[in-house]
Amino acid sequence: MIVSVPDLASLGMLAPALTDLVEQAAIRILDVVVVEKSANGVVAARELDAVDSMAALRAAIGDPRAMLSDHDIELASLAIRPGTVGVVLVTEDRWAQPLSSAARGAGGQIIAGERIPASRVQLALADRMDDDGATGG
Repeated sequence: MIVSVPDLASLGMLAPALTDLVEQAAIRILDVVVVEKSANGVVAARELDAVDSMAALRAAIGDPRAMLSDHDIELASLAIRPGTVGVVLVTEDRWAQPLSSAARGAGGQIIAGERIPASRVQLALADRMDDDGATGG
């Protein structure tokens, strides 16, 4: 997962939300790297302990495993616009554990998953509302 924000200071707004997700056991953060992309496209990767505004998250997850390779970070940096910062996260969806257990119990497994952009979900929901004859407000 990559979350983009305007600058390093803006990361302070993400840390509490990510910390809450970890503390509620919705996700487990396996690795995290902060990627800063200058206006001219130069990329600098920072470990979590080098970013003061992410101290709350660091306290919640401890020392993340080094799962992201330099190549992974390079690929992720392509999604980050120049002059912005991205948080590249490797997460485990802890909420899916009961479904995974049930699938294994039935002799199956979860074989795929995909994130759908919020804009597509909102559009689909708006279309559904229109199809149901509801009026927008």
